[in-house]
Parts: sequence; C-alpha cells; structure tokens
Amino acid sequence: MKIDKETEFFLKNRVKSKAKLHHLLEPNELRQDRLKQLKEDNLTPPKILSVKNIKVKSDCNQDINLRFYFPQNFKQNKKNSVIIFFHGGGFVMGNLDTHDFTCRSICIESKMIVLAVDYSLSPEYKFPYALNEAKYVIKSIPSFEKEFKLDLNNIFVCGDSAGGNLAAVLAINSSKKMTVPIKGQILIYPCVDLTLSMRSMDIFLDGMTLTFDTMSYFINHYLESKEDAVNWQASPLFVDDMKNMPETYIFAAGLDPLLDEGIAYKNRLEYFGNKVTYKLYPGQTHGFLSNSKHFPKSTECIKEIGKAAKLMATKETMK
Repeated sequence: MKIDKETEFFLKNRVKSKAKLHHLLEPNELRQDRLKQLKEDNLTPPKILSVKNIKVKSDCNQDINLRFYFPQNFKQNKKNSVIIFFHGGGFVMGNLDTHDFTCRSICIESKMIVLAVDYSLSPEYKFPYALNEAKYVIKSIPSFEKEFKLDLNNIFVCGDSAGGNLAAVLAINSSKKMTVPIKGQILIYPCVDLTLSMRSMDIFLDGMTLTFDTMSYFINHYLESKEDAVNWQASPLFVDDMKNMPETYIFAAGLDPLLDEGIAYKNRLEYFGNKVTYKLYPGQTHGFLSNSKHFPKSTECIKEIGKAAKLMATKETMK
C-alpha cells in the first residue's frame, strides 16, 4: 500500500503519544477527544463573507442547528447555489465546529452558500433519527429561498464518511422524486455499506483512527438491529434502483476500510447509466479532509470539491 509522508508521520505520532483508539472510548469521551484535537490544532478560520446560525424545528419538535456560510461573491440581487453539508464521525461524533474549517473552505472554493447540518448523534438517537432530520432539512430548503436568494435548481448535497451516507440517501430520494430536486452529490470516502463485508475492511495500520473495530463500534451505536444494515436507507449501496441519480463525485482515500464500498457504489451508479467522477488519494487515510493541519492533501481535495460543484452548477438542469 502506498502511504504519503504526512500520513505516515500522523500515524507514528498517534502511536508514540499512545492515543486511544476510538472504539475504546465512550461516545461522550470520543466527542470530547475530537474537540480537544480541534482546539490543539488551533486553525485560523478561512475568511468568508459571513456566517449565520439558525435553528429549525424538526417533525419531532426538536431543534436542528444549521449554519449558513456565505461566500464573498454573495449578492442579494441574484440566485445563489447551495451545498448542503453533512459532517462525518460515524454517526456518533462531530458537530458544526468539527467541520467549520472544512465548510468555510468549501464555501470559498465553490463560491456557493454552504449549509451545514448538526444532526442528532447516536447512540442517543438511533437510525433513522438523523436521516429523518436530514430529510426534514432538505424539505425545508424552499423556505429559505427568498431570505438567502437560493437557486432551487442548484441544490447539492455533500458529506464525508457518515455524512456521505446521509447525502447519498437524500440523492436517492431525489431520484425517486421523494424530496426536492438535488442536482449533484459530492461524497468524500462515503459509508454506504453497514454490513462490514468488504475486503478493504481488513486495511489496518498502527495509529489509524478508523478500523474494522471502529466501524463495528459506530454501527452498533447507530443501528437498532443487525437487520437494519441491509436497509438501503442505512446502506444506500443496497437500493434496488439507481436510475436517474444526480451527477456524482466521489473522493476516496487509499488507506481506508471504506475504500471498496466507495468503489462498489461508483460501479452501481455507472451500471444504471449515471454520470460519476471518481478521484482516489492513494496515500491518504480516512478522515484526511477534516484534518487539514495534518494532511495537506485536504487542501487539494477541497479545491476539487469546489471545482466539481461549479462544473455541475453550469450544466442545464434535467427535466
């Protein structure tokens, strides 16, 4: 396996510092550990025009925190494309702050509004709670059309890992006309098969933050039962029909237990005649996108994400 120098350095440091493996921590400990790392990284947030935090009430009458990021080119007298972003973290950790740097960077590179969704985490809220919140948020997008001059013909979904799972399910719902039209999906090392049966689940290096054991830990917290693992709304790879899917970009890491399911998802999309662009970062490990201080390749990937969104936005909307 190829391994980039920064990846090797990161993993060796985790081993040297005796960093605890994710699956050996309780969910609250894991969340605090991620926020601690964020504080230690002490990244300077990229400058954008503005940020607006909003709460919406879900169907369950629970607040969902949203964060709108506005690019420097935002204007009130024109329609603005929007990328709805779902953070990763195995459905157990992550929030608006863990991916704030990432969302700001995507906002800058795409020159689009980015809407980050702070969905509820497991095990407190198990499948399909977070997914239902994601569905509610995207259903609510037209209510922001006038306030933020949103272009409802240019709605994109994006997410890394578990967030890629939620984005993928929303895109499938769009293809089935079960939600507002989604023009494109951008998935970063997406988690699309919760059966843990892919060969790449054997990928292991000392210091890796995501392993088979970690995925098993996440899934046990997320799902109510093992039977849910083959429900396509938990594992979008298993949906019967992928016709008329939005255009798709998949960005993958070579040192990632989720590698093979991303490839399988790409192949299924292509089998049903959909347009897919796949980009592999062979020497990178899972999570590199949201750990920009340690993985310089994240900057390259974010530029590619911005380019992908802009390319899709220029294409005529399919009727």
